[in-house]
Amino acid sequence: MSEAVAALLGLEQQLRRATDPSQLYFTVVNQLDRCVPFTLAVMLVGDQPGRADVMAISDVPTVDYTSPFVLWVERLAKHCASKADDTTQQVLTPSGVPAELASEWRELGLPECLLWQPLPVEARDNTPAGVLLLFAEQEWTSEELGVSGHLSASIGHALFALRRHRPLAGLWQRLRQRRLFFALVLLVLVILFLPVRLTTLAPAEVIADSPAIVAAPLDGVVASVDVMPNQQVVPGDVLARMENSDLESEAEVARQALAVARARLLTAQQSGFMDPTQKARLAELQADVSLNDSRLKYAEARLQRSVIRAESAGIAVLEDPAEWRGRPVKTGERILQVADPDRVAFEISLPVKDSVALETGTEVKVFLDNDPLHPWRGTLRHAGYEPRPSPDQQMVYRLVAELEATPSAEAAFPRIGLRGTARIHGDKVSVFFFLFRRPITAVRQWLGW
Repeated sequence: MSEAVAALLGLEQQLRRATDPSQLYFTVVNQLDRCVPFTLAVMLVGDQPGRADVMAISDVPTVDYTSPFVLWVERLAKHCASKADDTTQQVLTPSGVPAELASEWRELGLPECLLWQPLPVEARDNTPAGVLLLFAEQEWTSEELGVSGHLSASIGHALFALRRHRPLAGLWQRLRQRRLFFALVLLVLVILFLPVRLTTLAPAEVIADSPAIVAAPLDGVVASVDVMPNQQVVPGDVLARMENSDLESEAEVARQALAVARARLLTAQQSGFMDPTQKARLAELQADVSLNDSRLKYAEARLQRSVIRAESAGIAVLEDPAEWRGRPVKTGERILQVADPDRVAFEISLPVKDSVALETGTEVKVFLDNDPLHPWRGTLRHAGYEPRPSPDQQMVYRLVAELEATPSAEAAFPRIGLRGTARIHGDKVSVFFFLFRRPITAVRQWLGW
C-alpha cells in the first residue's frame, strides 16, 4: 500500500472517530495536509457558504472573530458564494477577486493560491454543509484536487452525521434563513400580546383572626407573665400579674380609714342621746363612712385587676414571657393575645415597588416555608392605603387575606406565626407588560415621565 493511500485511509478513519464537531474541525484543518498540501487551512460551517461561520483555522487553538483575517475570510466567502459555481471546487488568486479583497489579501501576507473546496452532503443532494479554504504557495495538481474532492465528501458526510446526532447544532444557521426569522419574530410578537394575569410575590405570615387582646388594666409594672407561647388557656386562667405592693398598701390604708370612720360614727350615735351636738354630726360621719367604703372597694378592685385572667378560650400568642418581667406599661397597652387556633388569616407585606392594583376578593396563594409543596388558597380581605416601614426598613402595604376553605380532617389549620411567600393575582395584562413592568417603571422614574 502506497504512503498516499495509507494517509488517505488514516484521515478518513479519524473523521469517522470524531465524537463532536470541535474534534472534527481540529482534525480537518490540522491533518488534511497529509493528503492535500497547503500552508493555511480555514474551515467554515453553514448550510449556505455565503453565510457560513469560521469554525477552525490551522495551527490556531481558538478563533478570534474580531481579527482582520477572520473578517476578511467571511467577506471572501460571501463573494465566492455569490457566483453561480459556488458549490464546485475552484482555485482562486488575488487577480480573480475584487480589488479591495485582493489588496487585503496581499496586506495579510497570505499565499497566492486559494482552493475553494465546498463540503457536499451526498445524502442531501450534494447540498454543502460548509466550505474549506486552503492557501498554498503553488497550485495543486489534478491528482491533489481529486483527493481534495474525495475528502470533501467524507468531511461533509461527517458533518451531516454529527448534526443529526445533535439536532440543535445547526439551529442558528436555520434561524438565519429569512423566512424562518420573520416567522419567529411574528410568533414572538403574538406571544407578547397574549393576556396573562399579573402576579406579584410578597412575604406572608399566619396571624390570628379577630383575637382577644389582653391589655394592661392599669398603669404599673408587669411582675410576671404566667403563660407560655401557644399555651392553651380557658376562661379564668391567670395570664399575667402586675406588681401589686403599692395596691395592697392602698387597700390596707383604705381599710383602716374605713374602720376609723365607722368607729367615729358609732361614738357619735351612742353620745347623741346625751349630747345634741353629737347627734347633729351623724349625717357628716355617715357620709365619711360611705366615702371611705367606696375608696376601699376601689382599692380592692384595682388589686383584683392586677391579676389578669383569660376571658375566652384559645391559645396564648406572645413572644418571650421573660421580656415582660419588670417592664413598665400604660393602661391599655397590649401584653399578649388569646386567639382561636381554628381562626387564622394571612398578613402580607407587599413592597411598594411590587405593588399592583388590588381589589377585595382578589385571589391569593400562600406557600408556607414548612410545606412549600402544598399552598393555601385565600382571598384578599383588606389592603392598606398607606405604606408603612417594615422591620427591614422597607416601605410595604399591609394586606390581610382570609382562608378560602376549611382544611380536611387529615390536615390542620396553619400554626400562628408561620411564615412563607404569598402570590397575589392582579388584573389581566399582556405578556410584554408582565415581563417588562419593572424595567418600564425604573425607566419612567429615571426619566421623570
